[in-house]
Amino acid sequence: MVDRRNGTRLTLSMRRSYPLLLTALVFGISGCATTVGLGETALRDGRYAEAASKFETALKERPERTDALVGLGIARYGQKVYDEAVAHLSQAVSQDPKRADAQLYLGLSYLERGDESASAEHLRAFRGLTRSARVAGQVDDALQLMRTETRLSPQSRHFIATSLESAMKAEQELRDARSAYAQWPYYADYDPFIWGLR
Repeated sequence: MVDRRNGTRLTLSMRRSYPLLLTALVFGISGCATTVGLGETALRDGRYAEAASKFETALKERPERTDALVGLGIARYGQKVYDEAVAHLSQAVSQDPKRADAQLYLGLSYLERGDESASAEHLRAFRGLTRSARVAGQVDDALQLMRTETRLSPQSRHFIATSLESAMKAEQELRDARSAYAQWPYYADYDPFIWGLR
């Protein structure tokens, strides 16, 4: 009988703590979902207007945030508002010249606007910052094409910009996948990828 009463007390005690646990969980989740984080998620999903709105809100709160400036510039690039993209990304590059994504998208924005010399300058800066040999090779090919052609057509400029952006996104996805795989426990004698191929 004593065990049953203690069990009932424990059950009641746990039921009373559910609202407290739920509140703590909601608070913890909302604390992680910052305005910039929400903007970055929207940006990754291709929701450029929503991303721009989140980054603008973050910049109103803290105008010095380089990550919000870069995000807003990339969102404007995605919306094909290249003049605004150049303005935001130029400000970000002046704050942090070693910011690779800002250099890349500033170069792409200039390229889409038709300013190939400014584009080449920022693409060369990006090339010096990237650690991916594949992406660096693609930047070299783009710069070579930009040098050899007298005047690129809008379609050629767009093709170069799209291919560089795609290469960078693919490299980021590969890094993310490697990072996720690195967190798995590794057993020297068992690799699911290798054993799955046999």
